[in-house]
This record gives sequence, structure tokens and C-alpha cells, in this order.
Amino acid sequence: MIKMVDQESLYRKAIVCYGFPAQAAMMVEECSELTNAICKFRRGRVNEDDIITEIADVMIMCEQMAAYFGKDKVALEKENKLERLEERLAKYEWEQEN
Repeated sequence: MIKMVDQESLYRKAIVCYGFPAQAAMMVEECSELTNAICKFRRGRVNEDDIITEIADVMIMCEQMAAYFGKDKVALEKENKLERLEERLAKYEWEQEN
């Protein structure tokens, strides 16, 4: 298994090797493949393994983009969004109880 530090180095190398425009295009392609797989899954045309593969691809590309744009900035924004989600879920639960 590749260590987290090695992963970030690998992501940066990929961006340097292939260039940001190519990796940004790959990000779009991988997101599209996940979208397509989810649609097919809902119709029973692919299985969970197909979805897992596409999620992994998207996560790798997201991590590359985070390395490019700033891992700490992305982590902070993610934390903010998770806090908002937690608040919304708490409100939803409260409304369901009352």
C-alpha cells in the first residue's frame, strides 16, 4: 500500500508529467464515468464492483486536484461542508421528531 505522503508525491508527479489541462480533462472524464455507472446501476445494468471502481478513480483525481489547488484549502472547505451537512441532518431529525 502506498503511504499518504507517497500518494501526494505521486499526484504531483502525475500533474507535472501529464500537465494540469490533461489531468483536469481526466477529472471530468472520470466523473462522467461514475455518473454513467450510477445511472446503469439504478437500472440493474452494472454491479457494485463497477461503482466502486469508478469511485476510486474519481477519488484519485480529486486528490490530484486537491494537491494542485492546495490540500489544506480543500480540507478546510470539506470540513465546512461537513459541518453544514451535520447541521442540516440535525434539523431534519428534529423536524421528524416534532
